[in-house]
Amino acid sequence: MSTERHVIVERHAGSVEGMRISWGGIWAGVLVVLGILLVLSTLGLAIGFSADARDVDPQKIGTGAIIWSRVSLLIALFLGGAAATRMSMVWDRPTALAQGMLVWVASLIVGLYLSANGFGLMLSAALTYGLRNGAAGEHGPSALAWMTFFAVILSLLATLAGAALGRRRAAVHVTRALDEVSASSTRAGAESIE
Repeated sequence: MSTERHVIVERHAGSVEGMRISWGGIWAGVLVVLGILLVLSTLGLAIGFSADARDVDPQKIGTGAIIWSRVSLLIALFLGGAAATRMSMVWDRPTALAQGMLVWVASLIVGLYLSANGFGLMLSAALTYGLRNGAAGEHGPSALAWMTFFAVILSLLATLAGAALGRRRAAVHVTRALDEVSASSTRAGAESIE
């Protein structure tokens, strides 16, 4: 009594059904963004207060705080986008970019909510202190507003790049696993025929 077994491996052939976005992956990416941003922000505050204790020029401290906060946001969003696509096993680039966009939007909404409720008070006080002491006084508020706008756009691009990176690696690992399953089932089928 011989029983035949067939292993069917389904591969994504195209965008027939639409995007399969994983909200679990998106919220995981948002949490990664918030966690990394918290760590980097506290590191920046510690460095800033250490510099202030050594009588460093307040203008330099304010400029450093602005640069550090923007770089920290880019790093956190990049890693959050990568984590979101990596944790949800996204296969295709459009879905990965959509997940990255949702991580960016959700992170900004959560960040604004936390800032409005006072959680960002210490960081915003440090930035305001730097702005009042001439860090942005040379350029004026208009230039500062445009720099902020471009920083937000740059943060979106960092999140999308992280999402694309996470998707590519997840797809490679899953494709290898499927190829191994397919090869082992072919070998098993060939052995059963002999």
